[in-house]
Amino acid sequence: MADIDIGTLRAHSKELHILYVEDNAEVREQTQKMLANFFDHITIAVDGQDGWEKFSQQKFDIVFTDINMPNMNGLQMLEKIREEDIETTCIIISAHDEITHFTQSITLGIDGYLLKPISIRPFMNLLYKSVKKIQLHKTQEQYQQKLEREVHERTEALEKKLLLDDLTGAGSRYAFREELATCNPDNTPILLLLNIDGFAIYNELYGIEAGNEILTGFAALFKKFAHTHGYSLYRISGDEFALYRTSNGIDTAYCEKTVEDIFALLETNPIYVEKIGESVNLSVTVGISFHNESPLEKADIAMKNAKKSSKKFSTYHQGMDNKTDLEKTLYWRREIQQALLEDRVIPFFQPIVNREGTITKYEALMRIKQYDENNQIKIVSPFEFLDIAIKTKQYDALSFRLIQTAINFMKTKGVSLSLNINLSDISNHNLVDMLREEITSFHKFNQANGTPDNHIILEILENDNIEHYHLLSRKLVQFKQASAKIAIDDFGSGYSNFSHIIGISPQYLKIDASLIKDIDKNRKSYEMVKAIVQFAKSLNIKTIAEFVSSEEIFDITYKIGVDEFQGYYFGKPMPIEEIEAKAVADIAL
Repeated sequence: MADIDIGTLRAHSKELHILYVEDNAEVREQTQKMLANFFDHITIAVDGQDGWEKFSQQKFDIVFTDINMPNMNGLQMLEKIREEDIETTCIIISAHDEITHFTQSITLGIDGYLLKPISIRPFMNLLYKSVKKIQLHKTQEQYQQKLEREVHERTEALEKKLLLDDLTGAGSRYAFREELATCNPDNTPILLLLNIDGFAIYNELYGIEAGNEILTGFAALFKKFAHTHGYSLYRISGDEFALYRTSNGIDTAYCEKTVEDIFALLETNPIYVEKIGESVNLSVTVGISFHNESPLEKADIAMKNAKKSSKKFSTYHQGMDNKTDLEKTLYWRREIQQALLEDRVIPFFQPIVNREGTITKYEALMRIKQYDENNQIKIVSPFEFLDIAIKTKQYDALSFRLIQTAINFMKTKGVSLSLNINLSDISNHNLVDMLREEITSFHKFNQANGTPDNHIILEILENDNIEHYHLLSRKLVQFKQASAKIAIDDFGSGYSNFSHIIGISPQYLKIDASLIKDIDKNRKSYEMVKAIVQFAKSLNIKTIAEFVSSEEIFDITYKIGVDEFQGYYFGKPMPIEEIEAKAVADIAL
């Protein structure tokens, strides 16, 4: 190697950060003086343990180390360093009698090996190679970072370009898809798809340039319209535009007024086309959707249906009864409101029994009581109205009423009560406060009446926003402090993340009905339930089998070791009157 200029070498190495590890104070002092000729940033460690601790706290470019040292030798330290960092340059400074460690050093990927006492020429040669390696790595790292910045900047520019339609300046189809993806599922999307009638004829008669002018003028007109009416405007395809907004519910009157305003706007604002030197009067056909799922596709179906029926607009609908979703939503919104006013939101109770067949608790289930045209009572399950209640923001009121009524009914019955709650309930501060007070009251009542083992059990859906279980577990603490028990409902239906269960620390796991209902025929269901029961027992968690509909299913789940059972084999959901009548009958027997 040609002579190495010390001044040049120092200029390249002075900014590097060095860790020097040596237990011999005299050797350490001598070597440190030599290192100081080249490096301005030197950290000293007196043994391998000290060196490892300093390396863990700071980034170093080069590590110089002795081998034989107390607490932790140099090779042990380098092994730990290599586990964390394969880039840092590592150089051993060893005595002649430590040359036997050379092979192990190679295995660890050591960059250099200097013998004591250090000779300046081998030291400079090794330092020169090490500095070149470090500079090359830093250059590559800087280049990689530059490339990543450029890619990021270009990606942002491309995304910005994708968000706007080049011709009209309206939002692009891509931007519309992005907007839909971020829509809050609790909100109602309102989508009006506008198709310019006969646009292909304009293109054919006047040419593409004139057609582009029409599209540009149309977009400019509806940008202002969208702003004043609370919508966003997107160009979906050549001659189709979308007006989009979200709402807390479906306001049909406002939507109908919007459609009327669209037609009036086009009637009074012809589009001037410079290419042909005159104005054109446009008309549109409108497809309307209020659906969270695939709203654009549904609005397109409605728009095509309107064209086929020679109508100006149409609202998407489906259903076995041929009612529109909008009509169904309006009906149940009114019916739920009236049921709350008339106290027709009632709990039904389904018994849960232990292994001896004794009823230990009841699960409260929501029902709405109606009267038909002959004034006969009709009981409606949540399957008919719950989704609409959530959409129309009436779910909280229903849940509030059910919980209060169920607890009041069951407080004096001498058994525990299970209530279904979800993350929406947990997020409602008023409901949480009410529930905590009712749980405390229920517990105190049972203590005073000699039944302290009766509790409120809160059932949480296992697949209900599982990614928020860490938040849910913190929220449940205050209910546990009020003496409530926690059950995970429908366990096995979703992710079945056992670590989340451990975090929540429930007292019960309710095994999902899909696993129980065919356990007598499906081997996979049998093995899954068996595994869940074993897991629960190892954590001292009781298991409850739902949907036990026959003696065969009961016998199987009993033998597996399930603790409690629920299903039609033991009792259907029933109103409080039937429970009271049954209690009287049992006493009579």
